[in-house]
Amino acid sequence: MGTLLMRLAIIGLLCGLGFNLSRLFSRGLSRFFTPPVCRFISGALAVLLSAGLIVAASWFYVYYGFGYQGDIFRKAKTDRKIVALTFDDGPSPLYTPRILDILAEKGVPAAFFMVGAHVDKYPEIAARIAAEGHELGSHTYDHVNVPTLATAQLSAQLLKTNIAVLNATGEYPMYIRPPRGLYDGRFRRLSELLGHQIVLWSLSAQDWMELMTVDRIVKRILTRVRPGDIILFHDSGALLRKEGASRESTVAALPMIIEGLREMGYEIVPLAELLTLAHPEEEPIPYMPE
Repeated sequence: MGTLLMRLAIIGLLCGLGFNLSRLFSRGLSRFFTPPVCRFISGALAVLLSAGLIVAASWFYVYYGFGYQGDIFRKAKTDRKIVALTFDDGPSPLYTPRILDILAEKGVPAAFFMVGAHVDKYPEIAARIAAEGHELGSHTYDHVNVPTLATAQLSAQLLKTNIAVLNATGEYPMYIRPPRGLYDGRFRRLSELLGHQIVLWSLSAQDWMELMTVDRIVKRILTRVRPGDIILFHDSGALLRKEGASRESTVAALPMIIEGLREMGYEIVPLAELLTLAHPEEEPIPYMPE
């Protein structure tokens, strides 16, 4: 209840700030418009500014967080030109096998943050991911919005996903990533209790957007990549549904991104190796390649 009240209080403060900013911007409107029109414009500005502030705060929370967060990994702190590739929302029978083919052909490791319901639906694909040596992560069972769930529901989402992954692959998912990058204190405590490392990302391909063509995805990654980045792609999912959106652009862009990174001198390493450099102020767990 306390966490919910705190979130509501923050949203209320941001909405209040948006309302006050709209009043400031609309003071001079009375010179040009009638009072009803002024009120309409002021109200519309308040909604837009409040929404913009909430989105900006969410973006900052996902990419940077507030305060020290030693349990959350976003990138490695290193000058070495290394990156890790991660895929969310799968497995998918249409796209995941083709992505696995590309990774095998290029000799590239990746981490797959899988939706538990999709693992239960396509266990043979999840099994192939593990069999080919890629790392496994949880992405909740139904791709839920973590902060709005009751604690019992959140616990069930994480436990059901772990059971699904174990049944399909025989392996326990060592990593976890909340859908949309939205988490709270309960999620962090449950992840620690279940032995998961929380892994977000520092560079997104934004391949979930329909306007992201192959060329745009390739350009976005190759022009923005920095040493230590955790790069986010999607091998399934949809904007308003659990799955069904096209990931053709992701599949087509992936070989060009891999070759482009290598031409720039980057090495694509397992996520476990990159995470040893994520919090250098702490004693890292040594990476032990299999």
